[in-house]
Amino acid sequence: MSIVARAHDADADEIALESLVDAELAFARMSLEHGIRTAFLANFARDGVVFEPGPVRLQAAWPARPALEEPQALRLEWQPAQAGVAHSGDMGFTTGPFTLIDTRRPGFVRHGAFFSIWQRDAKGVWRVGIDIGTMTPTAADFVPLGAAPRPRYAGKADAASQRDALLRLECRRFDTRRTYAQLLAADARLYRDGAMPIAGRAAVADHVASHATRIEWLPFEVRIAGAGDMAATYGKFAASGGTAGGQQGYYVHLWLRDAQGRWRLTYDVTNG
Repeated sequence: MSIVARAHDADADEIALESLVDAELAFARMSLEHGIRTAFLANFARDGVVFEPGPVRLQAAWPARPALEEPQALRLEWQPAQAGVAHSGDMGFTTGPFTLIDTRRPGFVRHGAFFSIWQRDAKGVWRVGIDIGTMTPTAADFVPLGAAPRPRYAGKADAASQRDALLRLECRRFDTRRTYAQLLAADARLYRDGAMPIAGRAAVADHVASHATRIEWLPFEVRIAGAGDMAATYGKFAASGGTAGGQQGYYVHLWLRDAQGRWRLTYDVTNG
């Protein structure tokens, strides 16, 4: 008996994911060929937010700034290591390592990890909606983190009620040892300045609890996919107790719904 292997037909999620990765790669190429400022202005949404360290509407702030001698002087190199999309194909995320090189300063090389939320505009073009990065001691390796998280929810979408549900989850002050772990997805990821990304509920929860006993989140905005299975929030945090007591900064969260429809914190990224 012979078995004939047939090519797998890509489904809608795979097609959307491929187009998102292509958009990120094109964005990175443009940065090297035409400079950081030009590439970011061309690829960010009208309401796209970048952190400097607080959130700034890039399309409002960057055009007024003088252009640097790019790309020869300042080079930002990056590539997507992992990505995911909502089942509605209108929202997704990309993440991976980046390297910043200043050719005017011999030996100036900085490594980090970026995390970007993408949304499709009215014409179906992917645009960056939220972008944040953390610095890492050396070039970040994403292979040990495992496969990129995926939304598991396939039920009815109700963006308005789910937006309210997320705001209730975020507008809170909580104990890191008891409450934080309950919010996390099994494959949650943690990005913090000066450290490599961490994966896994237990490892993420232990790291956070060991650095602060209480955390307060103040969300500024919620962005949610049409399928109601993926959402991004950003805002300000304040930590108390532990080694990070008194620390304040800004965060970006990616929330994915599990098969039972519960929101789970999947990426927790801060720049403080």
